[in-house]
Amino acid sequence: MKSYQEIDTPINGVKILLNKVASDNRGHFLDLAETDNPLFKDVKHLHASIATTKHIARGEHYHYKLTENFYVLNGTSLFIMHDFNEDSPTYGKTYALILGDGKEKPNTNLETYYIGEGQLAQISISPKIYHAFWPLTDDDAVIFVTGNTGYDAQDYGKPKIEEIPGAVEILKQHGIT
Repeated sequence: MKSYQEIDTPINGVKILLNKVASDNRGHFLDLAETDNPLFKDVKHLHASIATTKHIARGEHYHYKLTENFYVLNGTSLFIMHDFNEDSPTYGKTYALILGDGKEKPNTNLETYYIGEGQLAQISISPKIYHAFWPLTDDDAVIFVTGNTGYDAQDYGKPKIEEIPGAVEILKQHGIT
């Protein structure tokens, strides 16, 4: 039996694994990756991205080589991804979802995964997939990230949000201008 549940996404190169969460009145125990987790096997870099201001974006780029895994440990954030890989069958597709701790739940029609509901979503983002997140709550958004290579300042494409089809409309629906 697998230690995680795999969720399909509409973008080739974006995978979601729901890892185990054990919760009680003291809090949560989050299983970031068991030995059978395929998205954790090539980890060579660990870092955190902490967004301290509601509605201010973090990320807003894609990598040419790096694959990253994201885990939201605190706060709630809107994630937008877009496929810039011209060789992908989903080239040009945009996808958005909400990840968080579940203390505050925004009104949304997007897919949502909350730790408080026993769903620690691990998002794997392949090269050439744009990714950004916007905190939706006043709590700091604490995102734990793994990568399959070390940091490389040359490994970035940085399109403007207006170049991501549908992104501005998604942001407006969540009160972000």
